Amino acid sequence: MRSLLSLLSLTVVVAAVAVMAAPAPAQETPDAQTLFVETFKCNVCHSVASAQIERKVEKTAGPDLGGFTPEDFDAIARFVRKEEPMDGEDHKKTFSGTDEELKTILDWLGSLEPAE
Repeated sequence: MRSLLSLLSLTVVVAAVAVMAAPAPAQETPDAQTLFVETFKCNVCHSVASAQIERKVEKTAGPDLGGFTPEDFDAIARFVRKEEPMDGEDHKKTFSGTDEELKTILDWLGSLEPAE
């Protein structure tokens, strides 16, 4: 009986160590549209017609964001982080994501067709 308890205890310890030592499952980075719509809710104010995304409110409507050029990326990043105004206006809300998340969104928006 004692050896059975020892074996059981050893099994529990080995299993616990294996679970703690196992690498954490890789977290998938959300795609750009998910970041835009679900994570940061940019579609509250902005449409992206070429991706069939309609803004939620008219009162604070920002421009359609599809199809700008890579040359615009730095200026847009500074604008949404409220580091610099654009056309004399500040962005309504400070972008709270990481540089990587912002780059993912901007790369996706830049790959889309501009609004007509």
